[in-house]
Amino acid sequence: MTLLSQELTQRLRACTSLPSPPAIAMKVVRLAQDPDIDIAKVADAVSADPAIAAKVMRMANSAMYSMRRQSTNLHQALMLLGLNATLTLALSFTLVQSLRRNPTKGFDFNAYWRRAILAATWAKLLASTTGRRDGEEAFLAALLQDIGMLAIEKIWPDVYQGVAPFQMPHGSVTEHERGRLGADHCLVGAALLKQWNMPELLVLAVKHSHDASGASLAEEERGLVTCVQLAGELSEVWLQRDDDSALRSVSEKLQQRLGIGQEKIAELFDAIGGQLPVAESVFDMNLFDAAQTAATLEAAKEILVVRNMQVLAEVQDLRLRQHSLEKENVELREEYSRDPLTGAHNRRHFEDALEREFDAAARHDWPISVIFVDLDKFKEINDTYGHPAGDAVLVEVAKVLGQGVRDSDIVARYGGDEFVLLLPGCDARQADRVGSRLVAAARRRSVYLEDGSILGVTLSLGIATRDPQLRFRSAKELLAAADTALYQSKRGGRDRHTCYTAEKVYERT
Repeated sequence: MTLLSQELTQRLRACTSLPSPPAIAMKVVRLAQDPDIDIAKVADAVSADPAIAAKVMRMANSAMYSMRRQSTNLHQALMLLGLNATLTLALSFTLVQSLRRNPTKGFDFNAYWRRAILAATWAKLLASTTGRRDGEEAFLAALLQDIGMLAIEKIWPDVYQGVAPFQMPHGSVTEHERGRLGADHCLVGAALLKQWNMPELLVLAVKHSHDASGASLAEEERGLVTCVQLAGELSEVWLQRDDDSALRSVSEKLQQRLGIGQEKIAELFDAIGGQLPVAESVFDMNLFDAAQTAATLEAAKEILVVRNMQVLAEVQDLRLRQHSLEKENVELREEYSRDPLTGAHNRRHFEDALEREFDAAARHDWPISVIFVDLDKFKEINDTYGHPAGDAVLVEVAKVLGQGVRDSDIVARYGGDEFVLLLPGCDARQADRVGSRLVAAARRRSVYLEDGSILGVTLSLGIATRDPQLRFRSAKELLAAADTALYQSKRGGRDRHTCYTAEKVYERT
């Protein structure tokens, strides 16, 4: 059966006891479907609910994102997580808030949420481990994969009478539901989410969450659903705790379907132990006993033995090749926005980013800084040593600039020997320190030419910041102010940076 019967669909639509998604959830759904979505719109939606904003901050700084630097404000958290991840996590939090209201008596909601939180955490970990970029979508789909059970309990409560659905194998639960209802909770859950106008990918993931081989799934969709399905099976193993054969079975599936070797699976069990408390915390639930969790982890790692090393090496090789192909795809997508000589972003990319970040800064009263950079006496280098020497200097300067700013900042070649830096969230004092650091770093650099010549490099910088003290009306005004400050640096003798402030142009050597 691939569709819910008309009778069951009508009963589902007519049910008034089921919670509906809150307004912020529906706003998030609309934003996710907007092809022109930007960080400012997402910030508006998230900031509207302080509790959700706090959860996004907590998640961004959690063990689930341990490879990223810590964020100290919502703007940084949004930039670190990305627009799609932030929207998906916000939707997770709001839907769970709604579903936890007015639980039905007699239904083991602690057991339900224990499995849901565990599956969601596993799904994100699996997606991340396999290099997927939809870890948050996998998290949400796994979190809601059993939402149909809540609907069944509300509308057809007799289905679970006389059985304990969370104390029996999950496959037996779906068979029981089909026998009593003619449909399982996957179909019911998908129909409910479709009724709520949730994203189509989420509906498909829930519908096929116990069988990722659905004929209607595209290859990319099947990859996500596989993570969701295996996350559910790992949760089943975790909750049963004494089924060695089930753990070996799901381990084989992880290797066959996702290319995750046996020794890596043992590492994942270590990782899940650190991530579960994070998920419990952001959803304000206390579901797992620490001692039992530790015992479960230890038992699982004892069962997981390293198998044939040759097979493991082949799988690792395949994974590396897959990673290499994904990297090549990323490089091709970004090629249009890069300067071919220096590897810095090009002027068009910078100007687009400046407009977008300036609008966000103006709306939310965030600081934003721009730094204009000019190579000192660059014409003399070209005239004396030739254009190849000039190119070598440009490449070295791009390295100096890239190493002197954050990953979230933008370094662009503006034209000729001019570079420009965009520093979102960076106030005047921080930008001043960045300027000082870059000028000093350039002084320490030397460029070695093929003929044995050694060239020194110095830079002139102009800095402008939009903040409460100096509110530029447009991105063009901010850029022009940085250009004015740059002119002052060159006029003052070069090899220095100058800050444009509300009172005066302030020069530093």
